[in-house]
Amino acid sequence: MTPKSRGPQHHAHKAVVAAALRELEQALGRFVDALAHVHGPVSAEGAGSDAEARRRVCEAYATIDYAQDDAVSATRGCIGVAGTTPPPGLDRAEAVNEAKARLRAVCIPLKNLRVRIPVKDGQGGQIVKSLPLVRVILRELQRSDRNLLAAYRKIPILTGCVSRVAYTRAHTRAVYRKSRVEIEALLQASNRLTAANDLARLRRLPATETHLALVKERQSHVRANVLFDGLDRRNRGRTQVIADLPLLYPVGRSRSRPEIRYPDPDTG
Repeated sequence: MTPKSRGPQHHAHKAVVAAALRELEQALGRFVDALAHVHGPVSAEGAGSDAEARRRVCEAYATIDYAQDDAVSATRGCIGVAGTTPPPGLDRAEAVNEAKARLRAVCIPLKNLRVRIPVKDGQGGQIVKSLPLVRVILRELQRSDRNLLAAYRKIPILTGCVSRVAYTRAHTRAVYRKSRVEIEALLQASNRLTAANDLARLRRLPATETHLALVKERQSHVRANVLFDGLDRRNRGRTQVIADLPLLYPVGRSRSRPEIRYPDPDTG
């Protein structure tokens, strides 16, 4: 699909993505505004005061853009815990997660559809690149800085009275089985300086090599082991959750702070 050949289907996809993205942005705005004015317990790793912790937590929830030095596959996180009242805090957080799920459902099918468009080559000219349709649509919507991985990442909402949170780090490396066609498309769309050499090496492989392993760089993931005072809504006394975003939980009448143990510094 070239720029001139975009027809009704392209515009329909664009309208659906625009609506889902707008819904998420509005839901995030309402939630963060509510959380910023709640006087519940809040903590963030390394914060020197409650005010700083609340600012960091709110920024972590609200940020769905790439920073200037962010890698394409990276998302920034904030380790922390925030207490809020069920209405409106938890209700608005649930609305954010629902909007995130709808955006993901709209964008994921477009990820494997590709569009050939001219882009600047950095030397005053242009080259034609094959880009995922969803990224092309975001560019047309003037939302090219949107980090979809961050936008999909749900707020971890706890439903019990939290008494203790202990964080741990895990280092994992994802390995995917990809066809030569898929890897060639990824290399053609890559901006890495070594992509051209990798593409040449791929094309020199014998035809019998139809699939290869795509090994991602080792990444650090933070998990939180949560202990409840009693049981949560799912009748659990404890649980473990992925905690790249701050944990959110309902505050009780006492508004007591849970015990929090942050992880050791990441040396992986």
